[in-house]
Amino acid sequence: MPTKDALVRGAVYPRRSLVLVTGVPGAGKSTLLRRLFGLRGDEERTVLTADGVRVIDSLQSRYQLRPLLRLVPYPLWRWVVHVLHLARVAAALRGGPVVVHDCGTRRPVRMLLALLCRLRRYEVHVLMIDATPQEALTGQNARGRRVTERSQRMHSRRWRELRAATRHGPAAFTPSARSLLALDRRRARELAWMRFRPCADPPCPQHSATESPSTQVELVISDPP
Repeated sequence: MPTKDALVRGAVYPRRSLVLVTGVPGAGKSTLLRRLFGLRGDEERTVLTADGVRVIDSLQSRYQLRPLLRLVPYPLWRWVVHVLHLARVAAALRGGPVVVHDCGTRRPVRMLLALLCRLRRYEVHVLMIDATPQEALTGQNARGRRVTERSQRMHSRRWRELRAATRHGPAAFTPSARSLLALDRRRARELAWMRFRPCADPPCPQHSATESPSTQVELVISDPP
């Protein structure tokens, strides 16, 4: 359970977990995954780390399809990327931990992921990166890819609604979510590690956590007794 300390140092989850790293475009999801799991950012396949963690970024699906569809405007085959991304997640639920990049603003996708986890007996845990509109725009400029103004407005509106709802607990994100950690971009940069403990470890009480910029904790997320 959470303990007071000087920094947000990391998070520990049960090994059979799907951790959703969510946020609007430009919030820093891919950056966090690269830093925590050593991704290059140009992978075309699901990354399997030395610790057995499967890391799935939606860019992997886009890069895999790009050689086949590069002559077609991206908006016309964006939906194919989303389908492949979800198929990749379903294939990754094999018993080991899975970390997934997803904006989190599409309710049907949240429900589908929750259903997949229920069928595969996985726990769902949520890590929200809460970025201001200017921070998100800066993040998009830094990566060299910007979504349309209309799409950004849609994501931002849905994110505000979701962020307000999840103050009541992780079940507001999706009914099966077991924990929630919300960090602003600065606090996300302080997240130094993410680990997955064996299921044989002594269990801890279920809890949810919503971190404000002024809160300084070491967060440990684990399964209920």
